[in-house]
Amino acid sequence: MSTTSRDFSGKVVLITGSSSGIGAVAAVEFAKAGAQVVITGRNADNLSEVAKEVLNASPTGLKPLEVVADVSKDDDCRRLVDSTIKQFNRLDVLVNNAGFGLGTSIYDSDILDKYQQIMDTNVRAVINLSHLCVEHLEKTKGNIINISSVCGLKPASTFSIYCISKSALDMFTKCLALELGPKGIRVNSVNPGAVRTNFLQVVGMKKDQIDAAYESWGPKHPVGRVGESIDIANAILFLASSESSFVTGINFLTDGGSINANFSGKVVLITGSGSGIGAVTAVEFAKAGAHVVVTDRNADNLSEVAKEVLNASPTGLKPLEVVADVSKDDDCRRLVDSTIKQFNRLDVLVNNAGFGLYSSIYDSDILDKYQKIMDTNVRAVINLSHLCVEHLEKTKGNIINISSFCGIKPASIFSIYCISKSALDMFTKCLALELGPKGIRVNSVNPGAVRTNFLQVVGMKKDQIDAAYEAMTTQYPIGRVGESIDIANAILFLASSESSFVTGINFLTDGGSINASFS
Repeated sequence: MSTTSRDFSGKVVLITGSSSGIGAVAAVEFAKAGAQVVITGRNADNLSEVAKEVLNASPTGLKPLEVVADVSKDDDCRRLVDSTIKQFNRLDVLVNNAGFGLGTSIYDSDILDKYQQIMDTNVRAVINLSHLCVEHLEKTKGNIINISSVCGLKPASTFSIYCISKSALDMFTKCLALELGPKGIRVNSVNPGAVRTNFLQVVGMKKDQIDAAYESWGPKHPVGRVGESIDIANAILFLASSESSFVTGINFLTDGGSINANFSGKVVLITGSGSGIGAVTAVEFAKAGAHVVVTDRNADNLSEVAKEVLNASPTGLKPLEVVADVSKDDDCRRLVDSTIKQFNRLDVLVNNAGFGLYSSIYDSDILDKYQKIMDTNVRAVINLSHLCVEHLEKTKGNIINISSFCGIKPASIFSIYCISKSALDMFTKCLALELGPKGIRVNSVNPGAVRTNFLQVVGMKKDQIDAAYEAMTTQYPIGRVGESIDIANAILFLASSESSFVTGINFLTDGGSINASFS
Protein backbone atom coordinates (compact mmCIF):
# COMPACT_ATOMS: atom_id res chain seq x y z
CA MET A 1 0.00 0.00 0.00
CA SER A 2 1.27 3.45 -0.91
CA THR A 3 2.98 5.35 1.87
CA THR A 4 1.25 8.52 0.60
CA SER A 5 -2.26 7.10 0.60
CA ARG A 6 -3.28 9.27 3.53
CA ASP A 7 -1.47 12.40 2.49
CA PHE A 8 -4.08 15.16 2.26
CA SER A 9 -1.50 17.91 1.80
CA GLY A 10 -2.98 20.75 -0.23
CA LYS A 11 -6.51 19.45 0.30
CA VAL A 12 -9.27 21.43 1.98
CA VAL A 13 -11.67 19.47 4.17
CA LEU A 14 -14.90 20.91 5.60
CA ILE A 15 -16.36 18.97 8.55
CA THR A 16 -19.71 19.93 10.03
CA GLY A 17 -20.48 19.18 13.65
CA SER A 18 -16.77 19.26 14.43
CA SER A 19 -16.84 20.93 17.84
CA SER A 20 -16.95 17.55 19.60
CA GLY A 21 -17.12 13.77 19.17
CA ILE A 22 -16.62 12.15 15.79
CA GLY A 23 -16.31 15.46 13.94
CA ALA A 24 -13.60 16.78 16.26
CA VAL A 25 -11.55 13.59 16.06
CA ALA A 26 -11.93 13.47 12.27
CA ALA A 27 -10.70 17.07 12.06
CA VAL A 28 -7.58 16.21 14.07
CA GLU A 29 -6.91 13.12 11.92
CA PHE A 30 -7.24 15.09 8.67
CA ALA A 31 -4.87 17.71 10.13
CA LYS A 32 -2.33 14.99 10.97
CA ALA A 33 -2.54 13.89 7.33
CA GLY A 34 -1.66 17.40 6.12
CA ALA A 35 -5.09 18.78 5.23
CA GLN A 36 -6.28 22.33 5.63
CA VAL A 37 -9.32 21.85 7.86
CA VAL A 38 -12.51 23.87 8.22
CA ILE A 39 -14.31 23.19 11.51
CA THR A 40 -17.79 24.32 12.38
CA GLY A 41 -20.30 23.94 15.18
CA ARG A 42 -22.81 25.96 17.19
CA ASN A 43 -20.67 26.18 20.34
CA ALA A 44 -17.90 28.76 19.92
CA ASP A 45 -16.00 27.71 23.06
CA ASN A 46 -15.93 24.04 22.08
CA LEU A 47 -14.92 24.99 18.55
CA SER A 48 -12.02 27.05 19.88
CA GLU A 49 -10.73 24.10 21.90
CA VAL A 50 -10.92 21.78 18.91
CA ALA A 51 -9.11 24.39 16.79
CA LYS A 52 -6.17 24.25 19.21
CA GLU A 53 -6.03 20.44 18.90
CA VAL A 54 -6.16 20.65 15.11
CA LEU A 55 -3.37 23.24 15.01
CA ASN A 56 -1.18 21.13 17.31
CA ALA A 57 -1.84 18.03 15.18
CA SER A 58 -0.85 19.66 11.88
CA PRO A 59 2.74 18.68 10.93
CA THR A 60 3.23 22.09 9.28
CA GLY A 61 1.26 24.17 11.77
CA LEU A 62 -1.73 24.83 9.55
CA LYS A 63 -4.34 26.85 11.41
CA PRO A 64 -7.90 25.64 10.89
CA LEU A 65 -10.68 27.93 9.78
CA GLU A 66 -13.30 28.24 12.54
CA VAL A 67 -16.87 29.06 11.54
CA VAL A 68 -19.57 29.17 14.20
CA ALA A 69 -22.71 28.03 12.40
CA ASP A 70 -25.97 26.09 12.72
CA VAL A 71 -26.30 23.94 9.61
CA SER A 72 -30.08 23.81 9.96
CA LYS A 73 -30.09 27.54 9.01
CA ASP A 74 -29.72 28.32 5.31
CA ASP A 75 -27.86 31.60 5.84
CA ASP A 76 -25.32 29.88 8.09
CA CYS A 77 -24.71 27.16 5.49
CA ARG A 78 -24.09 29.73 2.77
CA ARG A 79 -21.77 31.73 5.04
CA LEU A 80 -19.88 28.54 5.92
CA VAL A 81 -19.23 27.61 2.30
CA ASP A 82 -18.48 31.19 1.23
CA SER A 83 -15.97 31.57 4.09
CA THR A 84 -14.25 28.33 3.09
CA ILE A 85 -13.88 29.33 -0.55
CA LYS A 86 -12.83 32.88 0.33
CA GLN A 87 -10.10 31.55 2.63
CA PHE A 88 -8.79 28.65 0.53
CA ASN A 89 -10.27 29.08 -2.96
CA ARG A 90 -11.06 25.34 -3.15
CA LEU A 91 -12.84 22.45 -1.48
CA ASP A 92 -11.84 18.79 -1.73
CA VAL A 93 -13.85 16.95 0.92
CA LEU A 94 -17.22 17.70 2.52
CA VAL A 95 -17.96 15.66 5.64
CA ASN A 96 -21.61 16.07 6.61
CA ASN A 97 -21.21 14.98 10.22
CA ALA A 98 -23.60 17.29 12.10
CA GLY A 99 -26.56 15.33 13.43
CA PHE A 100 -29.42 15.62 15.84
CA GLY A 101 -31.56 13.03 17.57
CA LEU A 102 -34.43 12.74 20.01
CA GLY A 103 -36.46 9.88 21.37
CA THR A 104 -39.90 9.90 19.74
CA SER A 105 -43.12 8.01 20.20
CA ILE A 106 -46.07 8.15 17.82
CA TYR A 107 -48.09 9.21 20.90
CA ASP A 108 -46.00 12.38 21.42
CA SER A 109 -48.09 15.54 21.05
CA ASP A 110 -45.01 17.37 19.70
CA ILE A 111 -43.97 14.65 17.24
CA LEU A 112 -44.16 16.99 14.23
CA ASP A 113 -41.94 19.53 15.97
CA LYS A 114 -39.43 16.77 16.67
CA TYR A 115 -39.72 15.63 13.06
CA GLN A 116 -38.88 19.14 11.84
CA GLN A 117 -35.87 19.52 14.12
CA ILE A 118 -34.37 16.14 13.27
CA MET A 119 -35.01 16.24 9.52
CA ASP A 120 -33.77 19.83 9.18
CA THR A 121 -30.33 18.88 10.54
CA ASN A 122 -29.96 15.27 9.39
CA VAL A 123 -31.38 15.53 5.87
CA ARG A 124 -32.26 19.03 4.69
CA ALA A 125 -28.94 20.54 5.80
CA VAL A 126 -27.00 17.76 4.04
CA ILE A 127 -28.90 18.40 0.82
CA ASN A 128 -28.34 22.14 1.14
CA LEU A 129 -24.61 21.90 1.87
CA SER A 130 -24.09 19.34 -0.90
CA HIS A 131 -25.90 21.70 -3.28
CA LEU A 132 -23.76 24.67 -2.22
CA CYS A 133 -20.48 22.72 -2.38
CA VAL A 134 -20.93 20.69 -5.54
CA GLU A 135 -19.61 23.35 -7.95
CA HIS A 136 -16.39 23.52 -5.92
CA LEU A 137 -16.06 19.75 -5.51
CA GLU A 138 -16.46 19.31 -9.25
CA LYS A 139 -13.35 21.44 -9.82
CA THR A 140 -11.24 19.27 -7.49
CA LYS A 141 -12.87 15.90 -8.29
CA GLY A 142 -13.57 15.79 -4.59
CA ASN A 143 -15.93 13.74 -2.50
CA ILE A 144 -18.74 13.88 0.02
CA ILE A 145 -18.96 11.70 3.12
CA ASN A 146 -22.24 11.65 5.02
CA ILE A 147 -22.24 10.42 8.60
CA SER A 148 -25.33 8.28 8.95
CA SER A 149 -26.08 5.59 11.56
CA VAL A 150 -26.82 1.93 12.04
CA CYS A 151 -30.31 3.29 12.76
CA GLY A 152 -30.64 3.99 9.04
CA LEU A 153 -30.48 0.24 8.48
CA LYS A 154 -32.04 -1.17 11.65
CA PRO A 155 -35.27 0.14 13.19
CA ALA A 156 -35.41 1.22 16.83
CA SER A 157 -38.50 1.56 18.99
CA THR A 158 -39.36 5.10 20.17
CA PHE A 159 -36.64 6.47 17.87
CA SER A 160 -38.55 6.40 14.60
CA ILE A 161 -37.89 9.94 13.38
CA TYR A 162 -34.13 9.63 13.86
CA CYS A 163 -34.20 6.27 12.05
CA ILE A 164 -36.10 7.61 9.05
CA SER A 165 -33.77 10.61 8.83
CA LYS A 166 -30.76 8.32 8.57
CA SER A 167 -32.52 5.97 6.15
CA ALA A 168 -33.29 9.01 3.97
CA LEU A 169 -29.66 10.10 4.22
CA ASP A 170 -28.48 6.66 3.10
CA MET A 171 -30.71 6.77 0.03
CA PHE A 172 -29.64 10.35 -0.73
CA THR A 173 -26.04 9.14 -0.61
CA LYS A 174 -26.75 6.44 -3.20
CA CYS A 175 -28.75 8.74 -5.49
CA LEU A 176 -26.15 11.53 -5.32
CA ALA A 177 -23.37 9.05 -6.09
CA LEU A 178 -25.18 8.18 -9.33
CA GLU A 179 -25.70 11.83 -10.23
CA LEU A 180 -22.21 13.07 -9.40
CA GLY A 181 -20.14 10.04 -10.43
CA PRO A 182 -19.84 11.29 -14.03
CA LYS A 183 -18.55 14.60 -12.61
CA GLY A 184 -15.71 12.79 -10.82
CA ILE A 185 -17.24 13.29 -7.37
CA ARG A 186 -17.62 10.27 -5.07
CA VAL A 187 -20.34 10.15 -2.41
CA ASN A 188 -20.43 7.64 0.47
CA SER A 189 -21.87 7.34 3.94
CA VAL A 190 -20.49 5.88 7.16
CA ASN A 191 -23.05 4.16 9.39
CA PRO A 192 -21.70 3.98 12.97
CA GLY A 193 -23.15 1.76 15.64
CA ALA A 194 -22.89 2.69 19.32
CA VAL A 195 -19.99 5.14 19.72
CA ARG A 196 -18.84 6.94 22.86
CA THR A 197 -19.78 10.56 22.15
CA ASN A 198 -22.12 13.08 23.81
CA PHE A 199 -25.01 11.88 21.62
CA LEU A 200 -26.86 10.00 24.38
CA GLN A 201 -26.56 13.04 26.61
CA VAL A 202 -28.02 15.21 23.85
CA VAL A 203 -31.03 12.92 23.42
CA GLY A 204 -31.80 13.29 27.12
CA MET A 205 -30.13 10.41 28.96
CA LYS A 206 -28.46 10.93 32.36
CA LYS A 207 -24.86 9.95 33.12
CA ASP A 208 -25.73 6.80 35.06
CA GLN A 209 -28.07 5.72 32.25
CA ILE A 210 -25.39 6.37 29.64
CA ASP A 211 -22.74 4.43 31.58
CA ALA A 212 -25.13 1.52 32.04
CA ALA A 213 -26.05 1.56 28.35
CA TYR A 214 -22.44 1.42 27.14
CA GLU A 215 -21.60 -1.26 29.68
CA SER A 216 -24.50 -3.43 28.52
CA TRP A 217 -23.91 -2.83 24.80
CA GLY A 218 -20.20 -3.69 24.80
CA PRO A 219 -20.52 -7.46 25.32
CA LYS A 220 -23.37 -7.60 22.78
CA HIS A 221 -21.06 -6.41 19.99
CA PRO A 222 -19.18 -9.25 18.28
CA VAL A 223 -15.91 -7.32 18.72
CA GLY A 224 -16.64 -7.03 22.45
CA ARG A 225 -16.81 -3.25 22.78
CA VAL A 226 -18.67 -0.17 21.64
CA GLY A 227 -17.02 2.18 19.18
CA GLU A 228 -14.80 5.17 19.76
CA SER A 229 -14.71 8.32 17.66
CA ILE A 230 -11.35 7.30 16.17
CA ASP A 231 -12.98 4.18 14.70
CA ILE A 232 -15.33 6.33 12.68
CA ALA A 233 -12.66 8.90 11.81
CA ASN A 234 -10.52 6.10 10.36
CA ALA A 235 -13.38 5.06 8.08
CA ILE A 236 -13.96 8.67 7.01
CA LEU A 237 -10.31 9.20 6.08
CA PHE A 238 -10.22 5.94 4.15
CA LEU A 239 -13.30 6.85 2.11
CA ALA A 240 -11.90 10.34 1.47
CA SER A 241 -8.56 9.02 0.26
CA SER A 242 -7.42 7.88 -3.17
CA GLU A 243 -7.27 4.36 -1.77
CA SER A 244 -11.05 4.17 -2.14
CA SER A 245 -11.22 5.77 -5.60
CA PHE A 246 -13.46 2.92 -6.86
CA VAL A 247 -15.87 3.21 -3.92
CA THR A 248 -19.00 5.33 -4.30
CA GLY A 249 -22.63 5.08 -3.27
CA ILE A 250 -22.06 2.77 -0.30
CA ASN A 251 -23.30 2.81 3.27
CA PHE A 252 -20.18 1.71 5.16
CA LEU A 253 -21.39 0.00 8.33
CA THR A 254 -18.93 0.65 11.16
CA ASP A 255 -20.69 -0.93 14.07
CA GLY A 256 -18.43 -3.58 15.60
CA GLY A 257 -20.64 -6.13 13.63
CA SER A 258 -3.98 1.89 8.56
CA ILE A 259 -4.57 3.24 5.38
CA ASN A 260 -0.82 3.44 5.91
CA ALA A 261 -1.15 0.09 7.61
CA ASN A 262 1.95 -1.42 9.15
CA PHE A 263 1.81 -5.20 8.90
CA SER A 264 5.36 -5.76 10.10
CA GLY A 265 5.60 -9.12 11.84
CA LYS A 266 2.19 -10.17 10.51
CA VAL A 267 1.67 -13.28 8.41
CA VAL A 268 -0.87 -13.05 5.58
CA LEU A 269 -2.12 -16.01 3.56
CA ILE A 270 -3.77 -15.11 0.24
CA THR A 271 -5.42 -17.79 -1.90
CA GLY A 272 -5.65 -17.35 -5.66
CA SER A 273 -2.61 -15.10 -5.59
CA GLY A 274 -1.05 -16.26 -8.84
CA SER A 275 -2.66 -13.40 -10.76
CA GLY A 276 -5.15 -10.55 -10.64
CA ILE A 277 -6.51 -9.25 -7.35
CA GLY A 278 -4.68 -11.86 -5.28
CA ALA A 279 -1.29 -11.05 -6.82
CA VAL A 280 -1.68 -7.29 -6.38
CA THR A 281 -2.89 -7.79 -2.81
CA ALA A 282 0.18 -9.90 -2.04
CA VAL A 283 2.46 -7.14 -3.32
CA GLU A 284 0.62 -4.48 -1.28
CA PHE A 285 0.86 -6.50 1.93
CA ALA A 286 4.56 -7.01 1.24
CA LYS A 287 5.02 -3.25 0.83
CA ALA A 288 3.39 -2.83 4.24
CA GLY A 289 5.94 -5.18 5.84
CA ALA A 290 4.03 -8.45 6.05
CA HIS A 291 5.28 -11.99 5.61
CA VAL A 292 3.19 -13.19 2.67
CA VAL A 293 2.07 -16.69 1.72
CA VAL A 294 1.11 -16.92 -1.96
CA THR A 295 -0.71 -19.90 -3.38
CA ASP A 296 -2.19 -20.90 -6.72
CA ARG A 297 -2.56 -23.90 -9.01
CA ASN A 298 -0.15 -22.46 -11.60
CA ALA A 299 3.46 -22.81 -10.42
CA ASP A 300 4.91 -20.55 -13.13
CA ASN A 301 2.53 -17.70 -12.35
CA LEU A 302 3.17 -18.13 -8.66
CA SER A 303 6.91 -17.90 -9.17
CA GLU A 304 6.54 -14.59 -11.03
CA VAL A 305 4.33 -13.15 -8.32
CA ALA A 306 6.80 -14.29 -5.66
CA LYS A 307 9.51 -12.23 -7.36
CA GLU A 308 7.28 -9.14 -7.31
CA VAL A 309 6.46 -9.70 -3.65
CA LEU A 310 10.13 -10.06 -2.74
CA ASN A 311 11.03 -6.88 -4.63
CA ALA A 312 8.18 -4.99 -2.96
CA SER A 313 9.18 -5.93 0.59
CA PRO A 314 11.08 -3.05 2.25
CA THR A 315 13.18 -5.55 4.21
CA GLY A 316 13.51 -8.19 1.50
CA LEU A 317 11.14 -10.73 3.06
CA LYS A 318 10.82 -13.77 0.81
CA PRO A 319 7.25 -15.04 0.40
CA LEU A 320 6.29 -18.64 1.00
CA GLU A 321 5.09 -20.23 -2.26
CA VAL A 322 2.64 -23.13 -2.05
CA VAL A 323 1.25 -24.64 -5.23
CA ALA A 324 -2.23 -25.80 -4.29
CA ASP A 325 -5.82 -26.21 -5.46
CA VAL A 326 -8.08 -24.97 -2.66
CA SER A 327 -10.96 -27.14 -3.86
CA LYS A 328 -8.91 -30.15 -2.67
CA ASP A 329 -8.97 -30.86 1.05
CA ASP A 330 -5.44 -32.28 1.19
CA ASP A 331 -4.05 -29.19 -0.54
CA CYS A 332 -5.82 -26.90 1.94
CA ARG A 333 -4.38 -28.76 4.90
CA ARG A 334 -0.89 -28.75 3.36
CA LEU A 335 -1.20 -25.00 2.69
CA VAL A 336 -2.08 -24.18 6.29
CA ASP A 337 0.45 -26.63 7.75
CA SER A 338 3.23 -25.16 5.56
CA THR A 339 2.33 -21.65 6.69
CA ILE A 340 2.43 -22.50 10.39
CA LYS A 341 5.61 -24.57 10.01
CA GLN A 342 7.34 -21.66 8.28
CA PHE A 343 6.11 -18.75 10.42
CA ASN A 344 4.50 -20.31 13.50
CA ARG A 345 1.58 -17.87 13.27
CA LEU A 346 -1.19 -16.55 11.02
CA ASP A 347 -2.72 -13.07 11.23
CA VAL A 348 -4.78 -12.63 8.08
CA LEU A 349 -6.53 -15.14 5.82
CA VAL A 350 -7.66 -13.70 2.47
CA ASN A 351 -9.98 -16.16 0.73
CA ASN A 352 -9.53 -14.76 -2.76
CA ALA A 353 -9.52 -17.87 -4.96
CA GLY A 354 -12.69 -18.01 -7.05
CA PHE A 355 -14.16 -19.78 -10.02
CA GLY A 356 -17.00 -18.93 -12.39
CA LEU A 357 -18.80 -20.34 -15.40
CA TYR A 358 -21.84 -19.34 -17.37
CA SER A 359 -24.76 -21.53 -16.40
CA SER A 360 -28.30 -21.85 -17.70
CA ILE A 361 -31.01 -23.93 -16.10
CA TYR A 362 -31.21 -25.71 -19.49
CA ASP A 363 -27.56 -26.90 -19.33
CA SER A 364 -27.29 -30.67 -19.21
CA ASP A 365 -24.14 -30.35 -17.09
CA ILE A 366 -25.53 -27.77 -14.67
CA LEU A 367 -24.87 -29.97 -11.61
CA ASP A 368 -21.24 -30.45 -12.66
CA LYS A 369 -20.89 -26.68 -12.96
CA TYR A 370 -22.60 -26.29 -9.59
CA GLN A 371 -20.10 -28.64 -7.97
CA LYS A 372 -17.04 -26.92 -9.46
CA ILE A 373 -18.18 -23.41 -8.56
CA MET A 374 -19.43 -24.19 -5.06
CA ASP A 375 -16.36 -26.29 -4.20
CA THR A 376 -14.05 -23.33 -4.82
CA ASN A 377 -16.22 -20.36 -3.88
CA VAL A 378 -17.92 -21.71 -0.76
CA ARG A 379 -16.72 -25.11 0.44
CA ALA A 380 -13.02 -24.19 0.21
CA VAL A 381 -13.62 -20.98 2.15
CA ILE A 382 -15.38 -22.89 4.92
CA ASN A 383 -12.61 -25.48 4.99
CA LEU A 384 -9.75 -22.96 5.10
CA SER A 385 -11.52 -20.87 7.73
CA HIS A 386 -11.99 -24.02 9.81
CA LEU A 387 -8.32 -24.98 9.46
CA CYS A 388 -7.05 -21.46 10.21
CA VAL A 389 -9.31 -20.38 13.04
CA GLU A 390 -7.21 -21.89 15.85
CA HIS A 391 -4.21 -19.91 14.63
CA LEU A 392 -6.17 -16.70 14.04
CA GLU A 393 -7.57 -16.90 17.56
CA LYS A 394 -4.02 -16.73 18.96
CA THR A 395 -3.21 -13.56 17.01
CA LYS A 396 -6.66 -11.93 17.18
CA GLY A 397 -6.47 -11.98 13.40
CA ASN A 398 -9.06 -11.63 10.71
CA ILE A 399 -10.56 -13.24 7.64
CA ILE A 400 -11.39 -11.39 4.44
CA ASN A 401 -13.50 -13.17 1.84
CA ILE A 402 -13.46 -11.91 -1.73
CA SER A 403 -17.03 -12.06 -2.92
CA SER A 404 -18.67 -10.15 -5.80
CA PHE A 405 -21.46 -7.71 -6.49
CA CYS A 406 -23.06 -10.78 -8.10
CA GLY A 407 -23.74 -11.92 -4.54
CA ILE A 408 -26.05 -8.91 -4.21
CA LYS A 409 -27.34 -8.35 -7.75
CA PRO A 410 -28.65 -11.31 -9.81
CA ALA A 411 -27.35 -11.98 -13.32
CA SER A 412 -29.00 -14.03 -16.06
CA ILE A 413 -27.20 -17.24 -17.14
CA PHE A 414 -24.82 -16.78 -14.21
CA SER A 415 -27.01 -18.16 -11.47
CA ILE A 416 -24.61 -20.66 -9.90
CA TYR A 417 -21.83 -18.08 -9.56
CA CYS A 418 -24.33 -15.61 -8.05
CA ILE A 419 -25.63 -18.06 -5.46
CA SER A 420 -22.08 -19.04 -4.51
CA LYS A 421 -21.25 -15.42 -3.74
CA SER A 422 -24.54 -14.84 -1.95
CA ALA A 423 -23.77 -17.86 0.21
CA LEU A 424 -20.28 -16.50 0.86
CA ASP A 425 -21.71 -13.14 1.98
CA MET A 426 -24.00 -14.82 4.48
CA PHE A 427 -21.20 -17.08 5.71
CA THR A 428 -19.14 -13.94 6.31
CA LYS A 429 -21.87 -12.43 8.48
CA CYS A 430 -22.52 -15.63 10.43
CA LEU A 431 -18.82 -16.26 11.03
CA ALA A 432 -18.35 -12.68 12.22
CA LEU A 433 -20.96 -13.31 14.92
CA GLU A 434 -19.37 -16.61 15.93
CA LEU A 435 -15.76 -15.43 15.97
CA GLY A 436 -16.19 -11.87 17.23
CA PRO A 437 -16.02 -12.98 20.88
CA LYS A 438 -12.72 -14.71 20.02
CA GLY A 439 -11.24 -11.43 18.78
CA ILE A 440 -11.39 -12.46 15.12
CA ARG A 441 -13.01 -10.11 12.61
CA VAL A 442 -14.57 -11.44 9.38
CA ASN A 443 -15.53 -9.27 6.40
CA SER A 444 -16.06 -9.61 2.68
CA VAL A 445 -15.18 -7.36 -0.24
CA ASN A 446 -17.69 -7.34 -3.10
CA PRO A 447 -15.99 -6.07 -6.28
CA GLY A 448 -17.82 -4.95 -9.38
CA ALA A 449 -16.23 -5.37 -12.80
CA VAL A 450 -12.45 -5.45 -12.39
CA ARG A 451 -9.83 -5.89 -15.11
CA THR A 452 -8.52 -9.39 -14.42
CA ASN A 453 -8.49 -12.63 -16.38
CA PHE A 454 -11.90 -13.61 -14.95
CA LEU A 455 -13.93 -12.98 -18.11
CA GLN A 456 -11.41 -15.01 -20.08
CA VAL A 457 -11.76 -17.86 -17.58
CA VAL A 458 -15.56 -17.91 -17.94
CA GLY A 459 -15.20 -18.30 -21.69
CA MET A 460 -15.27 -14.86 -23.28
CA LYS A 461 -12.97 -14.00 -26.20
CA LYS A 462 -10.65 -11.00 -26.25
CA ASP A 463 -12.85 -8.87 -28.51
CA GLN A 464 -15.87 -9.66 -26.33
CA ILE A 465 -13.93 -8.78 -23.18
CA ASP A 466 -12.69 -5.48 -24.63
CA ALA A 467 -16.21 -4.58 -25.74
CA ALA A 468 -17.65 -5.50 -22.35
CA TYR A 469 -15.19 -3.32 -20.42
CA GLU A 470 -15.71 -0.42 -22.83
CA ALA A 471 -19.48 -0.63 -22.40
CA MET A 472 -19.27 -0.87 -18.63
CA THR A 473 -16.92 2.10 -18.45
CA THR A 474 -19.64 4.39 -19.80
CA GLN A 475 -22.32 2.84 -17.60
CA TYR A 476 -20.49 2.97 -14.26
CA PRO A 477 -21.25 6.21 -12.36
CA ILE A 478 -17.58 6.64 -11.52
CA GLY A 479 -16.67 6.47 -15.21
CA ARG A 480 -14.42 3.41 -15.22
CA VAL A 481 -14.26 -0.25 -14.30
CA GLY A 482 -12.11 -1.37 -11.42
CA GLU A 483 -8.47 -2.33 -11.27
CA SER A 484 -6.97 -4.93 -8.97
CA ILE A 485 -5.36 -2.22 -6.85
CA ASP A 486 -8.83 -0.86 -5.98
CA ILE A 487 -9.77 -4.15 -4.40
CA ALA A 488 -6.36 -4.64 -2.77
CA ASN A 489 -6.73 -1.25 -1.08
CA ALA A 490 -10.07 -2.30 0.42
CA ILE A 491 -8.59 -5.60 1.61
CA LEU A 492 -5.65 -3.93 3.36
CA PHE A 493 -7.94 -1.43 5.04
CA LEU A 494 -10.23 -4.17 6.37
CA ALA A 495 -7.22 -6.19 7.54
CA SER A 496 -5.71 -3.24 9.40
CA SER A 497 -6.25 -1.97 12.93
CA GLU A 498 -7.93 1.08 11.43
CA SER A 499 -11.02 -1.05 10.82
CA SER A 500 -10.92 -2.71 14.24
CA PHE A 501 -14.59 -1.85 14.75
CA VAL A 502 -15.67 -3.33 11.39
CA THR A 503 -16.87 -6.91 11.21
CA GLY A 504 -19.56 -8.85 9.36
CA ILE A 505 -19.87 -6.42 6.44
CA ASN A 506 -20.03 -6.92 2.70
CA PHE A 507 -17.88 -4.01 1.49
CA LEU A 508 -19.19 -3.12 -1.97
CA THR A 509 -16.31 -1.88 -4.15
CA ASP A 510 -18.04 -1.49 -7.50
CA GLY A 511 -17.76 2.09 -8.72
CA GLY A 512 -21.39 2.71 -7.82
CA SER A 513 -22.68 0.21 -10.37
CA ILE A 514 -25.04 -1.65 -8.04
CA ASN A 515 -27.34 1.38 -7.96
CA ALA A 516 -27.05 2.20 -11.66
CA SER A 517 -29.63 1.22 -14.27
CA PHE A 518 -27.87 -0.51 -17.14
CA SER A 519 -29.56 -0.57 -20.52
